[in-house]
Amino acid sequence: MMQAELNKQALGAAKNYIGKTAWLTIALTFLVCNLFVLCIVLFANGLMPVWIATLLVGLLTYMSYTTLHEAVHGNIHGNNPKFRWINDLCGYLVAPIIGVPYNSHKHEHFTHHRFTNIEGKDPDFIISGMRTGLLGVLLTTFKFFYVQNSFFAKNNWHTAQLKERVTYCLEILFSIGWRVLTITLVERSGIAVVVLLGYFMGGFFTAYWFAYRPHFPYDNTQRYQNTSSLIMPTWMRPFEWIWLGQNLHSIHHLFPRVPFYRYHALHREIEPILRAQGTPIIGIWNRKPIDAEQS
Repeated sequence: MMQAELNKQALGAAKNYIGKTAWLTIALTFLVCNLFVLCIVLFANGLMPVWIATLLVGLLTYMSYTTLHEAVHGNIHGNNPKFRWINDLCGYLVAPIIGVPYNSHKHEHFTHHRFTNIEGKDPDFIISGMRTGLLGVLLTTFKFFYVQNSFFAKNNWHTAQLKERVTYCLEILFSIGWRVLTITLVERSGIAVVVLLGYFMGGFFTAYWFAYRPHFPYDNTQRYQNTSSLIMPTWMRPFEWIWLGQNLHSIHHLFPRVPFYRYHALHREIEPILRAQGTPIIGIWNRKPIDAEQS
């Protein structure tokens, strides 16, 4: 069957998953935000050990990016414009957790979609530096989040409206400010570890599993082949919720308006088309091709 016809079929299937208000994402947003605040409060009052608080902050930091990502694409309000304010509210609520401004992130992220895996054009290409070794992994994580925060200032500042500039600055200040105030005002020893190490752990998990691994080895720019579907072994399936579907990142790049919690259903439906189009469907650890029976 011609590639164009296969793509038409995939688009037709994807339309059935697009447009509805994403109540599950809204619920995820308020769950993550409330648990994040509760974690800090419990630790500050001596009711949670530092290692548990740090791990939870890391996990919730990673999970917060899924909401930010969905909000940037307008997937929370779907095709219902009267709920646009809820979409934006969710984006603004999680942005200070993941440390990426919501109002300006769309500029960086849409550029990534437009030029996926093209060195010099894809701003996320910097994450490919993780392949250089352990030191590269650590340094690239910091560089990656620097790009997320600075892209707007470097590329869109002069053409942006005053409101967007002010919002961008306020988001940056708030993201830094709440961390400084928390570390300064909370008297319990270890608060800096919880806030800073927890953030780095969540940021690293986001950069590595959300950005780096799905696009590796960064040598293909074709629509159906520039992003992978990472299939987990059977024993890991009970823990797959931690990834929030992002291991099937190919679905997102093909159909960005599909909510994250529908990735698996759509992937199952169009898997024969993905395989015919050459989409990498590979093991999450060994990156070896996975047979249809195993996925």
